[in-house]
Amino acid sequence: MATSEEALRRKAAFAVARDLGSHKTRSLFEASGYRSDEQIIVALESDTIEDVFTRVRRFAPPVAVAIYWPDSERLEYTSFKPTAEGKAAGVPREQIGGTATIGMLFEHAEQQQRGQYRFNLTWDKPDMSINRFEAAPA
Repeated sequence: MATSEEALRRKAAFAVARDLGSHKTRSLFEASGYRSDEQIIVALESDTIEDVFTRVRRFAPPVAVAIYWPDSERLEYTSFKPTAEGKAAGVPREQIGGTATIGMLFEHAEQQQRGQYRFNLTWDKPDMSINRFEAAPA
């Protein structure tokens, strides 16, 4: 790992730690059912889906992932969990390659016109549900 990449990963980790100190972010996590002792995976937007999912699968679902865009210092949270959705006949499936980046996937999900974003990810692995963290409607 190059020194600059290590520096970016440290910067991302500090951004997440700082953000988790805010009441708004803690409330968002609590509303999504996460406890303070659960793992959050920190990923750079340039990390591949395959690399991120290798880390995701080490923990019991759902798994929270913080995605950090170093250029803009943007930070977004999402969660991943196995799902059986999409296996029924007639339900469309989106094929996501393992070499796509987590940032690309998140940007694609953000373009969807729904409150939750779900994709069936397959490359000889179980399907996964992706839910963007967002405040519950009032």
